[in-house]
Amino acid sequence: MGRRIRTALRSFAIALGLVVTFALAAGARPVYAHSQLRCAPGYTAQPVSIAPVYQCRPAILDPGVIQWPQAVTTRDEVGLYLANVRIRIFHIDFVWGTDRWFAFDVPAPPY
Repeated sequence: MGRRIRTALRSFAIALGLVVTFALAAGARPVYAHSQLRCAPGYTAQPVSIAPVYQCRPAILDPGVIQWPQAVTTRDEVGLYLANVRIRIFHIDFVWGTDRWFAFDVPAPPY
């Protein structure tokens, strides 16, 4: 029983080492981008169009109206690229609600 466990652990360690070596050789590059639009006091971030595009505008003075937030997320992305071989493993954009998966000949984004 103990010999099987040692053999399984050794096989796992070798496989993990090969995956890490391949990732380093392929130029694994994690991508994370996050930014917010923060408005000055007295202003709120109001949508400009159907797309998640916002602009700081004066707050509505009526106290019975629900106000727009003062800060909104404008970019929130996460991804993994193999930069040396130009392969995208995944890229998820939480603001636009898009996800892109495995693809060839895709350069990593510059940020």
